[in-house]
Amino acid sequence: MKELDFLPDWYRRNRRHQSHMRKQYLALLIASLAMMGFNVTATHRAHQAAAELTSHEVECARAEAVVSEFNLVTKELNDLRGKADLIARMDPKVDVAAVLAELSHLIGESVVMRRVDLVAEPFRRSPAGPETTGSVVRIAGTSENAGKPTWLGSTRCRVVLAGVAARPADVADLVCRLDQSSYFRQVSPSFSRGVKIQPGAPVAQENKTAPKAPETVEATEFEIICYLANYEETGK
Repeated sequence: MKELDFLPDWYRRNRRHQSHMRKQYLALLIASLAMMGFNVTATHRAHQAAAELTSHEVECARAEAVVSEFNLVTKELNDLRGKADLIARMDPKVDVAAVLAELSHLIGESVVMRRVDLVAEPFRRSPAGPETTGSVVRIAGTSENAGKPTWLGSTRCRVVLAGVAARPADVADLVCRLDQSSYFRQVSPSFSRGVKIQPGAPVAQENKTAPKAPETVEATEFEIICYLANYEETGK
């Protein structure tokens, strides 16, 4: 028995066309969804990258600030080190309080000091006269300090004692005490001479015209030069 097909051809063509269109729509929908998902993922990753870039920029700015501050601190530290080195080189390493205490212990009641000078000077001098050891800093700003050098480096301290003693024997006794003290070395009297003084008045100066005091006593004016024994001499 033969089957009869009553469906016209245009109907079949329409059905095939609709099926083909459904497949195309489905493919386009899948492609659109895939593109949307890719766009969402790409946008999210772009935002993450932008956030990371911003964070890196902030960290970079902080690092630059830290480096700048470190350079500034390093410069200040170098300046302070230079100043500390200069101060260390200018420091004569002399305990003035201890020296004065030793002098007050050695000087007897019959001796009155008029001047005590602590002068830093270099260890060696050239035959021509100027110093050959250490550097010199000249203090400017006042006429009193003009021409007075401040020595840098290794120096020794020269002590100049000037005063008045009741008798010449008191001067000799003071020289012996200084020579026996562990604080001083190379003790030598610069001069010693007799003078007349008025009790309660300053020491009279030579070649000074002044009326004679009604009461005067004989005394001995002296000057002693020595060096602090805060260094050791080594072989030449």
